[in-house]
Amino acid sequence: MTDVVVRELNQAEWDRWDAWLAQQPWGSPFSSAWWLEANCRAFGGRPLLLGVFDGEELVGGVALRVRDACYLKFAGFSILYSPIVMATRGTQRTRRALGVLLEEMARRRLVVPSLACTPDMVDLRQAVWHHWDVTTSWTVVTALKSWTLEGSVSHGEQELMKKAERWKIVARVEPIDADILCDLVTATMLRQDVRLHQSRRQLRALVEGVGSHGMQVVVRDVDGTPLSTVFIMFHGTRVAFEIWAGTSKVGLAKGAAVAQFSVVLKELQARGYEYLDWCGANLPGVSDFKLRFGGTLATNLSIARQPRWFKAAFAGYHYSKRIRGFLKRGEHDRQG
Repeated sequence: MTDVVVRELNQAEWDRWDAWLAQQPWGSPFSSAWWLEANCRAFGGRPLLLGVFDGEELVGGVALRVRDACYLKFAGFSILYSPIVMATRGTQRTRRALGVLLEEMARRRLVVPSLACTPDMVDLRQAVWHHWDVTTSWTVVTALKSWTLEGSVSHGEQELMKKAERWKIVARVEPIDADILCDLVTATMLRQDVRLHQSRRQLRALVEGVGSHGMQVVVRDVDGTPLSTVFIMFHGTRVAFEIWAGTSKVGLAKGAAVAQFSVVLKELQARGYEYLDWCGANLPGVSDFKLRFGGTLATNLSIARQPRWFKAAFAGYHYSKRIRGFLKRGEHDRQG
């Protein structure tokens, strides 16, 4: 084996990284240079793309959004996956490349709250050996080659699709519209009492950054009113990712969400994709809904490198935030 080294990829090399990434079996759009650039525009920070080389061959790397705070450098903070990507080259060679990359991030003194990995990244022993934290989350993955509407979708969801047909609502791929997306995602988050992680301005910047790598399905009522929408991202031609989805209260009553995902799965099949990653299944109600479309539960691992004092401060910040939210809701209830 030749010497394995890590170096920062300059902007002139980003196209090479994206082309290599598109060839990896589980190469994710969330590791791409164009997505990293969009995140930096939306949330601030600077891009850092580290490539792992075995001789002249690019064999792995990670795309990070870095923010400076005093003498600290925070990496990550991107929505959804921010995975390390490694070429499939055998266990020992892959493990060696991962170890060298982790050592480089430590050498740069990066505080890494979380790098959420794609489902294929399961051998993270190097992270443990380098004293990184490893945590577990879940997603749902649908194998599109074997998926059929009649054989894969649950009876209850098929009944909702019939309900949507009776209401004469229409679900189809439409030109990307950030306003429709933001309106329906916000409505869903408010209904579920969940905070949206980005503002309308930030969401628009991300959607514009996706460009041709995205697809939006919109469900409309008979009068043209948007009832539901979902935004899909892809990089390469193998795996697609469901990143944002939202449905109005009226849309839920008319089966719009179910109608929309049946169109998504058929469209991805027609385009030749092998898998749909639903990007998260940690919440029971959410995971149950996604599993009704014939997917299987998959484990995602996340790694983090952060000082103990930072962990304590971060936990304290979120605890105080929850307390403030609880007190505000109590005050609102009393006033109501």
